[in-house]
Amino acid sequence: SSRLPAHRVALPVGHPGPPLRARRATLAGMDSQYAEHLASLRKLMEEKGVECMLVTQVPVFFWLTGGRTYVPTIEGAGPSKAFVDKEKAVIITTAIEEHKMKNQECPGWEVRAAPWAGLPKTMDDIEAELIAGRKVETDTGDLSGDIDEMMVDLTEADMKAYIELGKDIGEALEEAARSVSIGDTEYKVSGLTHLAYNKRGIDLVMTAVAHDERIAWDRHPLPRLGAGTELKKVCMIATCGRRKGLVCSLSRVVCFGEVPEELRKIHDVCMEVDAEINMATIPGKTAGELYDVLTKAYTDRGFPEQMLQHHQGGLIGYKCRHWIAQPGGRQVIRAGRAYAWNPTIAGKTIGTKSEDTIIVDKEGKVMNITPSPTWPYKEVKTADGKVFPRPDILVK
Repeated sequence: SSRLPAHRVALPVGHPGPPLRARRATLAGMDSQYAEHLASLRKLMEEKGVECMLVTQVPVFFWLTGGRTYVPTIEGAGPSKAFVDKEKAVIITTAIEEHKMKNQECPGWEVRAAPWAGLPKTMDDIEAELIAGRKVETDTGDLSGDIDEMMVDLTEADMKAYIELGKDIGEALEEAARSVSIGDTEYKVSGLTHLAYNKRGIDLVMTAVAHDERIAWDRHPLPRLGAGTELKKVCMIATCGRRKGLVCSLSRVVCFGEVPEELRKIHDVCMEVDAEINMATIPGKTAGELYDVLTKAYTDRGFPEQMLQHHQGGLIGYKCRHWIAQPGGRQVIRAGRAYAWNPTIAGKTIGTKSEDTIIVDKEGKVMNITPSPTWPYKEVKTADGKVFPRPDILVK
């Protein structure tokens, strides 16, 4: 449902809390996208006989509330937790975070804040009041797999937000790629990419930048600074960007001047493999079957070894990948989910990659949600005659 009904809340002994009217207003102020997620979690809890739940992990907290629980971005959990039972939806946090969580990150949720002096006991006491002696489950416990499945089943609101993110991120990476110059270090290119993403409210949760021969050396080229990292001819930028929890993944390649023969050959193959796997992402197929599609696509084009040089992607959503395609993988492709495949080829002197994020819509059709608006695209035909446009090399 788009809006949850207000519930009469039994207040813990010794804790007055806000009046009932305020509680109803708080719940009513929750964004419908996250109210629907909360309802889904409560339904799962009821089915599994779970009375109360604590959510602590960043991806699950994002999915449930739309808010950021971390402060340092390196943390898997932050100073705020979400408590849920059949009546209450409460953010447990510290006085430091209280205003932010109530008014910016998690509007519509009741917020209970503990003094920071005396942590962790001060927060533990709030938890104990809410739990009230009941058995509590966490998002890292027995239901973690079920919660992960809920997170990747996109609601209509999720899809709308994802498509908007994809549009912005496709524009952002093109803006960054078009702004690079010969002589830029990998870290400078990373900074340009951060700027383009951040101005659109997108956080980069993974940035890989490689120049020239290094694209052939490293599959996950974290940016470097200093002599030898300066761009001479070819730049590859690979990213995962996150906004309100949803993650898009995409990569682009830029070349200054004439495209080298080896790069032209391997990028054509990479685009073809990318088209094959995206067009094969059909509801009912398994991860293992798609692994086999990739293996055949590389082998048919004379690059069988590349399949084992790097993972090829898989299910995306509130994580950079919820799973990656493995031999014999039993995960099933389903409509209403997002996927990101990332075929990669390392040549002798240069490397390349082809990557976008797709949604398999409710009708089972593939939709690329991260196109770059004025980027050169190639209409790539698959072996069975389907056509899927792939980002070509941008020549400057």
